[in-house]
Amino acid sequence: MDLAQVFSQLIRIDGLDIWDGLGHVGCSQEVYTDALRLFCRDLENKCKDLKESFQNENWNEYTATAHAIKGGLAGIGAWVLSGKVKELENAIREENYEFCRKETAPIITNIEQFICAIKGTALFVREEVIKEQVSLDYLENKLGELYLYCSLGSSEEADDLARELKTKKCGEEIDNIVEVVCNHVENLDYHLVLQILAEQPYIKEQISLSS
Repeated sequence: MDLAQVFSQLIRIDGLDIWDGLGHVGCSQEVYTDALRLFCRDLENKCKDLKESFQNENWNEYTATAHAIKGGLAGIGAWVLSGKVKELENAIREENYEFCRKETAPIITNIEQFICAIKGTALFVREEVIKEQVSLDYLENKLGELYLYCSLGSSEEADDLARELKTKKCGEEIDNIVEVVCNHVENLDYHLVLQILAEQPYIKEQISLSS
């Protein structure tokens, strides 16, 4: 990944203060870009959670999710958007639910546009990978390990293994399953990972052993 190209694009994104974001990670460009990538995936899920809690008027869950979004945005340098989310959080504390009903949808839209802007940079452009041919036994073992990591919520290990699996190939049928599973790992949808893996007859034994 060309960091110079990535940062030349990131600096043009409205609402992203990369210097502030870098300051939170010791000015390490590598750490910052990794944090951005992970945060964008997590932020998409948190926006879904915020929408759901808003629609159900579950204000306790709404407040907790808004607080998490606010902190994450501030951590990457999106302090203007973070301030907007803080207004939602404060409104709940003041029981000003009408403000939340009016402002939640526009703020979520702004966040989603912000995510799209980041995902449109070279940070999310995938280079073509030459995949290594591996055996079915190899994949069975690795998917069993992945099942274990996801069941334990071990995100770092699950992410590392998903990246490894994306560089392997075995056969069209299982390759398609592996790709779907790895995408769910990237999106932190571990419940879907567990569901898909548990339904595959050729890895059930490995899942049992890993568990």
